Amino acid sequence: MFKLLGFTTTNLQRQQKLQAKFGNSVGVLLSRVSQFSIFLQASATNVAGGQAVFGGTNAGASPNNNVQFPQQVSLFYAGEVTPHIGSFLHLTYSGGGSGSGGGGFSFDDSSIVWTHPWKLGTNNLLVTGVDVNNTPTAMDLWNTTPDWQAPFFTSDYSSMGHVPQPFIVNSAGAAYPVAGLGAYAADIFGPNKANWLYADADVYTNAQGIQANPVGGFANFNGGPSGRLSGAAPYVRLAYQHDWGNWNWEVGAYGMWSSVYDGSVQPQFTVMDVNGHPQTIQNGTAYNYSAGPIDTFDDYDLDTQLQWLNINDNNNLTVRAAWINEQQHFGAGNTSSSLSSGNLNSFNLNATYWYHDRYALQGGYRNVWGSANPGLYNNPNTNFTYSANGSPDTSNEWIEASYLPWWNTRFSLRYVVYNKFRGVGAPSSSTSGYGASSYNTLELLAWIAY
Repeated sequence: MFKLLGFTTTNLQRQQKLQAKFGNSVGVLLSRVSQFSIFLQASATNVAGGQAVFGGTNAGASPNNNVQFPQQVSLFYAGEVTPHIGSFLHLTYSGGGSGSGGGGFSFDDSSIVWTHPWKLGTNNLLVTGVDVNNTPTAMDLWNTTPDWQAPFFTSDYSSMGHVPQPFIVNSAGAAYPVAGLGAYAADIFGPNKANWLYADADVYTNAQGIQANPVGGFANFNGGPSGRLSGAAPYVRLAYQHDWGNWNWEVGAYGMWSSVYDGSVQPQFTVMDVNGHPQTIQNGTAYNYSAGPIDTFDDYDLDTQLQWLNINDNNNLTVRAAWINEQQHFGAGNTSSSLSSGNLNSFNLNATYWYHDRYALQGGYRNVWGSANPGLYNNPNTNFTYSANGSPDTSNEWIEASYLPWWNTRFSLRYVVYNKFRGVGAPSSSTSGYGASSYNTLELLAWIAY
């Protein structure tokens, strides 16, 4: 409800009592809970085959056992601006690491929202909102969409960051700079308001004009288009939730349709040679990231979440599943793909159990499969390739144990086992000589929040 109501919900009982007693002389109402927060994440990572299994993409990494402290520091402002306008602003410092350069600040997934609740009867509440955000799925209410899905925190040196994913997944967390304008509505109805019907529609465009993408394109470590969006990218979401007792169940779907300039195009200009003849040359430093062939990525999702909340004993269980199907079409003359069209599928099944809000066990199964495309999925930066045919097919299981010694501190140990990694099973199926088990990853994670 805090998110649905645009982060405008406050806890003002003390100030409201003063205003009731003294009238308008109490002119400023301050929330009893700070609207500012900060968290720090740190990690230590061991990959079975060492960082060498990723070829030259992690050139600055240690051979193995890489530590990031901090990996990420995030600053937040979430709260009411006016009674009907709220914001969730997220500024992140990245400590650098695998393929991310030397670190620095960036504007992470954020939203500014106007919202209004409408009471339509004893058992019917309609909440409407208009929002500006910079991440598809940022305003979603469930942890099944890309911006919020498990595993919720991974090391920059883990194998998970090297797995091909659909465009909408790689644009989560403001990884691909876009700006969106949208509207949403939630009808909460029935006895005890046990039914939630949620709809959201947004339109996204480029957030930084035609300049270079600071994160190097949407396809993380996979090549692919590095240009900007071509035109608007619409996003539509529909979900339903039903509550009964300590249980709730959600089922939903969404779609996003994106057109992306395939790659950077060096502008040409004409000069005269010594003989007075015109010569066309490339500008070796300037690029136009809004020119050239256009590739399209149409993403379709089905997702569900089942949750049990024992509020009296602080125990809870959540099971989530999401399947994304992406239809890909590559423009004539593109430099990213060996195919004119293809598809990519991503399936994520996971569950989390918390005991007394102190101990947690979670794990899941992830599977990615689709069209073999050497031009898109083989590493473009080195001669190293993961598989002979450029297959994206990857599957793994992961398990994680967490401990909260205090409410604001979390330590986790995660192990990820790969059955297949980008088309590679046994070492004999890889041009690099590494089998899928070489990508198994052990991560020690720390998360401190204030």
